[in-house]
Amino acid sequence: MSAPDLFRLDGTVAVVVGGAGGLGRAMARGLAEAGATVVVADRDAGAAKAAVDTIGRKAVAVEVDVTSRDSVERMAVHVEATVGPAGVLVNSAGITVRGAAETFAAADWDRILGVNLSGVFWACQAVGRRMLERRGGSIVNIASIAGQIGLQGTIAYIASKGGVVGLTRGLAVEWASRGVRVNAIAPSWFETSLGGLIHKEPEYAARAMRRVPVGRMGQPDELIGAVVYLASPASAMVTGHILNVDGGTLAS
Repeated sequence: MSAPDLFRLDGTVAVVVGGAGGLGRAMARGLAEAGATVVVADRDAGAAKAAVDTIGRKAVAVEVDVTSRDSVERMAVHVEATVGPAGVLVNSAGITVRGAAETFAAADWDRILGVNLSGVFWACQAVGRRMLERRGGSIVNIASIAGQIGLQGTIAYIASKGGVVGLTRGLAVEWASRGVRVNAIAPSWFETSLGGLIHKEPEYAARAMRRVPVGRMGQPDELIGAVVYLASPASAMVTGHILNVDGGTLAS
């Protein structure tokens, strides 16, 4: 393969869970531009359809609730039957609630872990099982720098993303010999509805930006190169890796 061809995904079906969100939508578009047929899977069916409309003919929308193992399994069956076998899975669904650890609500804890960690596993399990049967596929989980360092006021999010880091490495080791690669992207603060929560706390936002050597929040499009790389043959020897897209945060 020539260097440009290594990054092509022509003929590949790529499922982006949480594909209607800020990061997911950008990555779905990037995968489509690399040649993949993209499935935008999201709990918000209307938002998924809107995302598909911006991507064009190489995308379809599917509704899924990642907190329900049965819903995720139905999504995997539907995609394979109507679009084709998935060669790429991106897990981008995520939520957070900010609050002090000592008073953090049990309902919020359960909801965040249900979406950010259990939901990632259900999707890896449902789609990954089919990849294993075909002995090929690439899974890209969206972790976070919050899964690798301590941050104030977001304890459930930190726990969930730390879990995604461990899940990624564990699946990578377990599935490597059967042709399925599992990696993760760990963003810092990005300009999305989720990342933008820090703007509601000016002091926290200022502290956060002081931790980022490039001195700014990331833009969703700045994840496209990372996800195309990890999804494509360009990263054929890469599995179990956490790719930090963080403006140098973890290096400082």
